[in-house]
Amino acid sequence: MMANWPWTSRSRGIGLNQVADETGARMSTKTWWTISRTRMSRMGTLAILLASLPGAGPAAAQDRDFAPVTDAMLADPDPADWINWRRTLDGWGYSPLDQIDRDNVHQLGLVWSWTMPSGLAQPTPIVHDGVMYLPGPLNVVQALDAVTGDLRWEYRKRFERSP
Repeated sequence: MMANWPWTSRSRGIGLNQVADETGARMSTKTWWTISRTRMSRMGTLAILLASLPGAGPAAAQDRDFAPVTDAMLADPDPADWINWRRTLDGWGYSPLDQIDRDNVHQLGLVWSWTMPSGLAQPTPIVHDGVMYLPGPLNVVQALDAVTGDLRWEYRKRFERSP
């Protein structure tokens, strides 16, 4: 199913009667959210899988020590990693890290920023072993050093032109 909702609905908020599948049939927000969450999880998994492909350009040269994500890691992620959309398989979206609390949150500041390729996308970064994977628009996946923000590698899927 493909969620189809007009731009005007986004600016006013989504009502239950505004979310439809590709046939135009209305679906509940819960159904739409479940479909969207599944798609985002697949995008993050795709980013990690692309990162682990042998011969994936610069990734092969720079990430030889890459540890693949296992089913056990997905079921019980390391507190420092964010390896799934909303972090856990149940979509809880909670971080167990406790370094930031109500007493020191006001001391936070920008450490680095990254400009993604232009296009329509709202990806969830995936973080694993200190690398932030960004699935972006136009079939681009980037891997950044999560501490420094430096680009480790970028993968751009090229499509052959039709004759």
